[in-house]
Formats: sequence, structure tokens, C-alpha cells
Amino acid sequence: DKEGKIIGGNSSDRAFLSIITKDYLLEDDSVERDAEILFTSTLKFSAVTVSVNQNQVLMSLPKHFTRDGTVTLIKGAPEKLIPSCDHYYGINGQLCSFSYHSSINLEVDSLSHSGIRVIALASSLDKLDTENKTLPQHLTLIGLIGLRDEIRNESKGAITLTRKAGIQVVMITGDKKETAISIAREVGLLPEATVAAEEGSDIHLPRNSVLTSEEIHRMGDEELLAIIPEVCVIARALPTDKSRLVGICQKLNKVVGMTGDGVNDAAALKLADVGFAMGSGTEMAKESADIVIMDDNFNSITRAILYGRTIFRSIRKFIIFQSTINVASTLIVFLGPFLGIDFPLTLIQLLWVNLVMDTLAALAFGGEPALMRYMYERPVRREESIVSPYMWSSFILGGTFIASLSIFCLINDNVWEMFRRTPQMEDSEVDKIFLTAFFGFYIFITTMNAWNVRTRKFNIFDNISKNPGFLVVLLLIFAVQVTFTYLGGSVLRTVPLTPYEWLIITIASFIIIPFDIIRKLMIAPWLPKRLIDTSAREAVEREEQEQEDKREFEALVNREKEKQKLILNKIKEKLRQEQEQQYQQKLSPLKKQRSKLSENKRTKSEQERGMGNEIVK
Repeated sequence: DKEGKIIGGNSSDRAFLSIITKDYLLEDDSVERDAEILFTSTLKFSAVTVSVNQNQVLMSLPKHFTRDGTVTLIKGAPEKLIPSCDHYYGINGQLCSFSYHSSINLEVDSLSHSGIRVIALASSLDKLDTENKTLPQHLTLIGLIGLRDEIRNESKGAITLTRKAGIQVVMITGDKKETAISIAREVGLLPEATVAAEEGSDIHLPRNSVLTSEEIHRMGDEELLAIIPEVCVIARALPTDKSRLVGICQKLNKVVGMTGDGVNDAAALKLADVGFAMGSGTEMAKESADIVIMDDNFNSITRAILYGRTIFRSIRKFIIFQSTINVASTLIVFLGPFLGIDFPLTLIQLLWVNLVMDTLAALAFGGEPALMRYMYERPVRREESIVSPYMWSSFILGGTFIASLSIFCLINDNVWEMFRRTPQMEDSEVDKIFLTAFFGFYIFITTMNAWNVRTRKFNIFDNISKNPGFLVVLLLIFAVQVTFTYLGGSVLRTVPLTPYEWLIITIASFIIIPFDIIRKLMIAPWLPKRLIDTSAREAVEREEQEQEDKREFEALVNREKEKQKLILNKIKEKLRQEQEQQYQQKLSPLKKQRSKLSENKRTKSEQERGMGNEIVK
């Protein structure tokens, strides 16, 4: 723009311009574009023919850089441009013969092993063939530019977590194979190298873990189907490769997610079950995708998976909750007339039950927290029913228990007598109170069942602090039911109840909780092993064991370091003592000599004093 800020283009183009000073970017060199070939994954280069109209600019360029003010500039893959280069520019811009193809290729490979993407820059005096889109025959090498995409700190952890979730992660890139392997190792897709980079980056890699576009094209669909579960990296990929891989994975009945940011990725994003477009990508890619990742961060995809699994579990919880109510109400209404009770629940009351439970209960389960342990569970298969065997056992047994308990209360005279407030009260009045209490009991016991539904664990308070809305909704249901019991009147067939009667109803409704705990204990052994999902527990236990092993190893290393430190200190102390002894040994003759000299001096002084005294005498 006018301020010299780089806008538009892709990340590579912006990186190129970032090495140019702001003042130079703002200069107008009156350069006209005559012809252009845009970059594609098939061509692996882009080129433009330009005309320079200012003589001052032409004078500043190397002597053989242009022909009549016209030059073709090319950038692209080194393996595409370097074979066509027969000259290069020296330090002072002089044209030199180029014969270092093998040396340059070795240097490019060395940089690629380090995860650096190398792009070659060249020029030519020939004009572009825009029809056939071919390179000029004679190129002059300008130089090589290395680009490195910095790995986000959280990327490795996000990919590791995604793989623990049972999701296969494949990196599809247009970079060289060596560059792709280096980056894949950095993010944890491939094991760390055990040999020096110059000896080969693909040595000791898992079988079929790294493929190139050329290798994929030589394979048939059946062959690719067999090895696709082993693939981790696909290098030098073309846009058509993405679409083909999506189709292959869908043939394996896998749910496929695909990322992309360019126009060429639109087809694959549309074909995939879930298309992820980058926020910095093209509008076509965003329109073709299902989800747009605004921060271009793989960690956002991991969070989307976690929230998706959480929502799926919340939907299942609501289905269990609502189906339990439906089973119970159906059995009560169906069996009631056979037991002499025409309308245990009226149509208005059933409508009220559905109205309250469908709305408020959905809000309660909609706020369930996204727990990290969900990422350790196996993915749900495409053909898997949303209603699992565990869910069937929950709402059929739970609904049957609520219906049986309700029918027991309806036909038991002792329960009926509990709501006779005075001995003189007429039976018709007792019936009204009893049916009102039964209606409240039915609402309360089905509401209390929400505690059982929200977790498969025996601890019904598991992570309840992370969903405070659940408590609010349950209290709201109780409050609404109590309020409309007093206000419902003839519409809801209710009469006011005393606090003692509300206490009886509330205490009785808690019985559903121990019943479901017993069901959880009894039903698990009868479920087929493949339907008992222990992967989360096993993964957590495995991770805890790994952490414990790591702590023990670190403690062992620290102890060894302390031992080595003590030994080193002892050695240092011993050396110091030896040096002190040696110093004292060297110093001892000097001390003796000095002492002798002092003694001689003192003796001589005494002799001189004695002679002086004799002379005085």
C-alpha cells in the first residue's frame, strides 16, 4: 500500500517482499507487465516478462540483464529451473558460465533436510510462451532463497492429542520430500531421525509413511486403499491428489476432514465430510468449506474435534433424558385405565411435562464441559447408530422403573392415605391432593434422573462445577413446578400442597439415583466388549504411567547428576589438596633458604653490634 505495508498475495510472496527495504518498495520504476504465467502445482514455477521504461533504472541493472529493456523473470522449484540454467550472475553483475548443477542440487537437498523450502530465481532474455506455458530454454541463475515455516509451539501437542483421539493425521504438501519429512518430524508425525541428514532423511522411516505425488499416480485405487492407513506425509502433492485421497478414504468408510486455503483446494474441501478453510485463504476456499479456521492453527481443529465430541455426547444425554420420560409416561397412561385410574396424567399435564423438559433440560445438557478425556475415546463410526446399547438400557430400564414406581403409588392405599390431611376429609378431596402430589412426584423424579444421565460414572457430581447452569436449570424446574401447582388450578388439575407433602415428594424422587447406580453396575458386564468404551480410561492410565516413568527417569537422572557432582567435587578437592601439597613442597626449600638468610643476617648484625661495642670500649 502507500505506506509500504505488504498486503495481499500468499505467505511466500509476502516473505519475498519482506527482504526488500520499504523505500525501494515505494519507488515507481515504470515497469510494464507484457506476459505472465501464474504458478500451478503442475508447472512448479511462475514467470513474467516485463519492460523497463526508465533509462536510469536500465543503467543500474547488469549489462546482460535485459534485451531492449525487456526481461523475463522466473521463480520456482530448483529441480525445475536449475537444469535449464547455463549462466549465472557474479558478484559484480558479470555474466558467468554455470556448470555447478550437481553442487547446487546437493546444497538444495541439504537445506531441504533442515526443513527449509528452497525457491530458485532466474532470468531470461527470451519472451514467455504463454500458450504452451513452457520455460525459456536458456536461463541465468540469479540465486536461491530459503523459506522456513515456523512451527507453532502448540502444533506438536495438538497433533499428538489428535492421534490419541484415534484420528489419522496426514500432511499433504507441495514441498520437496526431504523438507516434508523434516517438518513432519518436528511436529511429531514421523519418528525422530536416527542418522545424519546428509545420509538420507527417509532412512528407517515406517513403511509407506511418506509418499510423493508421482508414487501415488503410479498406484491404482486398490493398492492405495491397502496402504492409506500407514500414510503420514504426501510430498509434492497436486490439488487433484487431495480430491482423490478424500474419495479413497471415504471408500474405507472413514469420516474425512480436509484443510485448504487456495482456489485449487475448493473441490477437495467440498468433497470432504468436513472442510476446513484457513482464515487467510481465498474466498472460494472459505465458501467451499464447512468451517473456517480464523487463526490458521491446527490447535483450533483439535478444539473443534473436542467440542464436536462434547456436543455429540450432550445430544445423547438429552435423548436418554427425554426418552426416559416418554417411556415412563407412555406406560403410565397406557396401564392406568387397566388399574382403575382413568387419567393418572391429563393431556394438559403431559403437554406441560414436554414443554418444561424439552426446553429447560436442553439448556442444562447444552452447558456440559468439554472434558479432555473425550479425546482419548475412539471415534464414532459413520454407520454407528446415535442410540447406543448403553442408551437403550438407560432409558428403557429407567423409564420402566419410574413407571412401575408411579403405578405402585397410584394403586397403593397406604400411599393414598398419606395425603389425607384430616380423618374427616372426603375421598374426593384426598384424590385431588393425591393426584397433584403424583404430578409433582413425576416431574421431580424425572428431573432427578438428569443427575444419572449427565455422567456414566458412579459419581453423579463429576465435574458439576464446570456446568453451573445445570444446577440453575434443575432448581428452575423445581421452582416452576411448585409455582404452577399453586397457580394451575383446574387447567393443570392441581391444588396447593403443604410443605410436609412437598417434602415427601422430594425425598421419594431421590430413589431414582441409587437405582441407576445399580443399573450401571449390572449392565456393564452384559454389554459386548466392543461396545464398552475403555479407550479413554486406558489412554489416561497409559499417559499417567508414562508421566510416572518420566518422573522416575528424571529422578534417576537427577540422582546420577548429584552422584557425579559429588564425585566431581571430591576429585576437585583431592586435586586441590595435591596442588596444595605440591605447592608446599616447592615452597618449603624457599622457606628454609629464606630462614637461613634471615638467620645469617641476624648473626651478622649481632657480630657488627659486638664489634661496635668493643670499639666503644
